[in-house]
Amino acid sequence: MMNDKAKIPPIARLKYKKGDLIIKQGDYGISIYKIISGKVRIFSESGDREVPLATLGRGEIFGEMTFLNRGAEARAASVKAAQDSELEIWHPGRLSSEYAQMPHAIQYIVTQVLERLVRMNKLVAQITAKKQEDSKMPAKLEESGASQRRYYRKKVNLECVYRPVGSSPKLALHGKVKDLSMGGLALEVRPKNALNFSHDKGDKFHLNMILPNGKKFTATTEVLSAKNDPTLGTLFMGMEFSDVSEGDGRTLGFFMRT
Repeated sequence: MMNDKAKIPPIARLKYKKGDLIIKQGDYGISIYKIISGKVRIFSESGDREVPLATLGRGEIFGEMTFLNRGAEARAASVKAAQDSELEIWHPGRLSSEYAQMPHAIQYIVTQVLERLVRMNKLVAQITAKKQEDSKMPAKLEESGASQRRYYRKKVNLECVYRPVGSSPKLALHGKVKDLSMGGLALEVRPKNALNFSHDKGDKFHLNMILPNGKKFTATTEVLSAKNDPTLGTLFMGMEFSDVSEGDGRTLGFFMRT
């Protein structure tokens, strides 16, 4: 018995810098680790993703599953130092005799708990990985949809009435909407409209028009670009919608889809 104990490596202490890999999923190892200071992050590797399982701190232990499984299975998860950490490394031989002296009923209970924990960790990893994948999809769809709404335009030739934000509601400047999208429009007006009111980049206007389907549409717009065309005697402005009510947004969306 003494000879066996003499072969057991002494307890060692190792220091890890933040980000250092301590255990690699899939590797075979027998050591048990106790955290003396710092924190570690336990995670499952799924493809190129790291699926978080737990974060452990001072006084907590990890690597014990390999001991309880008698080292028969590969490490089920990876462990990295979440902070600069100091760990105490135990050889499982130091615990084997104590574990063997436990009543069989207690050993059976420990085994059952271990099996449930392993299943739970696998389930958590699967669910977390699925959530991570699903969380990317709406963003991609939204980005794709936003891109389509912004760049899909309809050529139109619609009379409209507009006025600078902050001006009298009785003021009515006239123009023609030449193309239309969910994000904005192109407005053609007479240069004389700009003699008394600024039509420069950044200026905002309230705009009203009747869509080809007979529905009224109202929005607040902001000038993105303005260009005079001397040959046609027109001022051409690219504008984006800065404020559209929910109802007007639905009205415009219905028209754009038809």
